[in-house]
This record gives sequence, C-alpha cells and structure tokens, in this order.
Amino acid sequence: MELAIITIKKITEMFLIMMIGMAAFRCRIVDGPANKRMSGLTLNVIAPVTMFMSYQIGFQPERLRGLAITLALSLLSYLWSILLVNLLLPMKKGREGAVAIERIASIYSNSGFIGIPLIGGIFGEEGVFYLTAYITALNLMIWSHGLSLMCGTVQPKAVLKNFIQPATIAISLGILFFLLRIQVPEVVHNTLNMIAGMNTPMAMLVAGCNLAESNLRVALRKPRVYRVVFLKLLLVPLVSALLLSWIPTERIYRMTILAAIACPSGAMGTMFALQYNKDSNYASELFVISTLLSLVTIPAVIFLAEGMI
Repeated sequence: MELAIITIKKITEMFLIMMIGMAAFRCRIVDGPANKRMSGLTLNVIAPVTMFMSYQIGFQPERLRGLAITLALSLLSYLWSILLVNLLLPMKKGREGAVAIERIASIYSNSGFIGIPLIGGIFGEEGVFYLTAYITALNLMIWSHGLSLMCGTVQPKAVLKNFIQPATIAISLGILFFLLRIQVPEVVHNTLNMIAGMNTPMAMLVAGCNLAESNLRVALRKPRVYRVVFLKLLLVPLVSALLLSWIPTERIYRMTILAAIACPSGAMGTMFALQYNKDSNYASELFVISTLLSLVTIPAVIFLAEGMI
C-alpha cells in the first residue's frame, strides 16, 4: 500500500507538469517544432546523463549481480509479452500494418520518458540503476523484433548500428565507470546532477505538448484503441506481475521491471510508422491515449502487484 501511495503522489506530480506543458502549447508559448527539439534534447542529452549518473554510486558485487539479473528478467519479460500480445492480436490479412503498430504499442513501453522519472521517484537512484538494464533490453528488442514487425526482415548489421544510441552509450560508459570504480570530479558530478534533475520536468512538458498537439476527440471514438491500451496498460503488466512473483529474486528487481512494463506505449512506434509508411496517426493515437490513461493504471497496477510480488 505504501508503494502505491508513493506512486500516486509521483504520478500526480508528473500529471501537473504535463498539464503545464499542455497549457504552454495551447497558449502558443511552445509550438510543434520547439517541442520536437525539446524531445530530442531530453532523449539524447538529459535522459542519457540521468542513466550515466545512476552508476555513480559505490561499487558493490551485489549491485553488479542485480544488474545482470534485471537484464535477464527484462529479456524474459519481453518473451512472454510478445507471446501474449501475438496471441491476443493475431495478424489479419489486410490489416498487417495496423496489427504491427498495435503489437509494438502493446509490447514496448515509454520507459525512458515516463519510466526514469517514475522509477526514480519510487525507488530512487537504485531503481534507475536497475532500470538501465531494462532499457538496454528494450533497445535490443525494439531494434530487432520491433523493426522486423514493421519492415519484415532485419539485417544483423542494421540492428547493431541502430543499437548505438546516446542512451546505450551512456549506459556502457556508466557500467565501465562503475566497474573501474571511477568517480567523476565533484564539479562535474554536480553539473551532471543538475542536468539529470531536468529529466522529469522536461519529459512531462514534452508529453503535455504531445497531448495538446494530438486530436484526442478522434482517438477516443475508436473502440480498437481501448482494446490495445487495455492490453498494454493492464493485461500485460498484471500477467507480468503474476509471472515475476514466481521468480525467487530480490523484490526491487522485479518491481522495477514491472513499473517499466506498466508505463504507456513508447513514441518509437510512431517513428517506425513514419519511416516505413504505416499509419503514423494511429500509432500516435495509441501513444497519446495510453499516456493519458496510464496516470490511473500505473498506480492501480503497483497497488495490485504489491500483494503478489
């Protein structure tokens, strides 16, 4: 119950910042191009710095073991999520593109934008530390399985090339510094900490602008959207909570993974849809509606999972 209350408080704070972002967009303080630049800054600078700084903690063999366990559990969680989603969203002739978008939206979470501030608020730096393993698994899976959904086949070289992102570079450097027990100088540490502190407000401002920019009225009238969002926000997380409860390992590893799974659909589905000439509007609708409804479903999932995990 205590964890659910902390989650509700954190979600409320994030929601209020999101509303400020919506207001800023509606008042034309921020426009579409500016929001895209803010999004790029958050994804490519602020979030990677946050991930790197999560490794600037004292080296302990137990933490290294936890990182490896979290990575293994994260990859396992993608396996059962893919199996469940494929079963409930079967491929249909004439709807291949739409089903591909739905599957990506149901499997891959916004664990960067929403996950980092959420898990940081619930579990602190240690939670973000273990979340980096989930984000590593996410990057590996979405650039292989996710990309294959959109374009049919994927070359291994393309997977490797696309895997090299600011987030994975930051994680790699962070792990290297962690293993070698390198602490950055105090002035650098303080500077990077200030940048990392921008992650929650920037991510939520961008999310608020995205909501203001979208056509919610159109999206809310589509019954299929609710089926996909229910799958993403409730069914997959609750099945995951049940399966994770059977795995005998530390609670923080399992709860970090569950919180990441419970996050709304990621924006990568929209980007893939744009690049491969799929219905990007539909992908955007799933992203927006799942983001909006996750403000209610994430605390609900954490509350229900507390009794399981």
